[in-house]
Amino acid sequence: MHKMAAPAGAAPTAALEAPLSAPKYGTLIPNRIFVGGISGDTTESDLCRVFSAYGNVKSTKIIVDRAGVSKGYGFVTFETEQEAQRLQTDAYS
Repeated sequence: MHKMAAPAGAAPTAALEAPLSAPKYGTLIPNRIFVGGISGDTTESDLCRVFSAYGNVKSTKIIVDRAGVSKGYGFVTFETEQEAQRLQTDAYS
């Protein structure tokens, strides 16, 4: 493994010291739910319409590949954590 050394006395770069602005992989977002098994013709508007029955939907996101084809899953973000929990409670009751 090669390591690049900074010149003697050089200060570390700001990029190495600054925290990342994006959440770490696997970070729990309490008001967001995973939605799997969705058909390729499902739109983000469809997700919003279906899940708005459980609370105020802040955003929806369907994950697509590089060609723009749905991977069959996505995420729904509610305004509050309680709305997301209500959905999970209702789904498993």
